Amino acid sequence: MLRRPQRSSFAAGAFVFPGGAVDGADGTGDAAYAVAGVREVLEEVGILIGGAAAGSDAGHLSERIGAARSKLLAGGDLSEALAEQELAIAPERLVYIGHFITPPREGRRYDTRFFGFAAPDDREVRVHAAEAVEGGWHRPESMLGLELPAIMPPTRMMCHEFARLGSVEVILRTLGTRPIEVTDITPELIAEWMALQRDQGTTS
Repeated sequence: MLRRPQRSSFAAGAFVFPGGAVDGADGTGDAAYAVAGVREVLEEVGILIGGAAAGSDAGHLSERIGAARSKLLAGGDLSEALAEQELAIAPERLVYIGHFITPPREGRRYDTRFFGFAAPDDREVRVHAAEAVEGGWHRPESMLGLELPAIMPPTRMMCHEFARLGSVEVILRTLGTRPIEVTDITPELIAEWMALQRDQGTTS
């Protein structure tokens, strides 16, 4: 998870999952959301959901991923950055697990989809300073001890479900079959999500 800078216009100082807006180059339709997710994860934490392109070896993979990321962060095109380093993305590995739309009373509304991915244990988080002041791997239970404004209600709700389900395998299987979809967030729902306790997020 990442902690947004205090200067951010939305969720300033809050812990969030990597993510961002869909770009025109990400494609169209539902597939664009997954491509955007892969791109944002590479930009924000330096992890490539993918690997060496077909016909390319895996030599110096970390350095190649770093070079592709640097080009992206400098405003480069994702496809070009990948091709130069003989890399390929694998958006099909993402599992759609949730969809939230912020309330209409907010000045700026967000239509956000959540995806899950079973990342290898050795993946290192390398934070992009313009996007976050800190970042790393966190147990979902630890996030349930936070309150507004340190965590946004949908993020807290997802962390509660992750903690309740207990493992990456179960999370992806369960939420991949029955994603959490809340497109009408009300003050009552927000209060309910923020009241979820740490012990409610555990399984026996």
